[in-house]
Amino acid sequence: MSEAAVGITPWEYHQRTWHHLDRYAAGPQTLDWDAQPDPFRRYDGCPEIPLSLTPTSANVSFGNLHRPGAVLPAPLDRAGLGRLLELALGLSAWKQYGPDRWALRCNPSSGNLHPTEGYLVCRALPDLADGVYHYRPDAHLLEQRAAVGS
Repeated sequence: MSEAAVGITPWEYHQRTWHHLDRYAAGPQTLDWDAQPDPFRRYDGCPEIPLSLTPTSANVSFGNLHRPGAVLPAPLDRAGLGRLLELALGLSAWKQYGPDRWALRCNPSSGNLHPTEGYLVCRALPDLADGVYHYRPDAHLLEQRAAVGS
């Protein structure tokens, strides 16, 4: 927390940081880079289910994506689910500048620190117990948040 925020009441903080009808909220004068949140949500203690990564050689060319019949349906099993999550919500690259390193994601986040999170509620998928899962793109795995009885 910044030194300016220490010692103020919640009401004072609210008055300083909320948007008014005639003006935007006053932002911080600087960013506290040492207090950045972890860019990846984790649920410690949950069972983890690893997913396989898509092979680097795709079996469908870009030109065939919109050609009827050119892309065959794929089964929705654990491997297919891993492919879907990797391509839709996974990491596309890691960047580094000096000592700083950060991940780029496939899904848009408008540059903010609030990326889209992926959750899965599934039943009757091969090799995956019925339940609620959270997708962790940094490790390409599912965290089981809840098990569903049969």
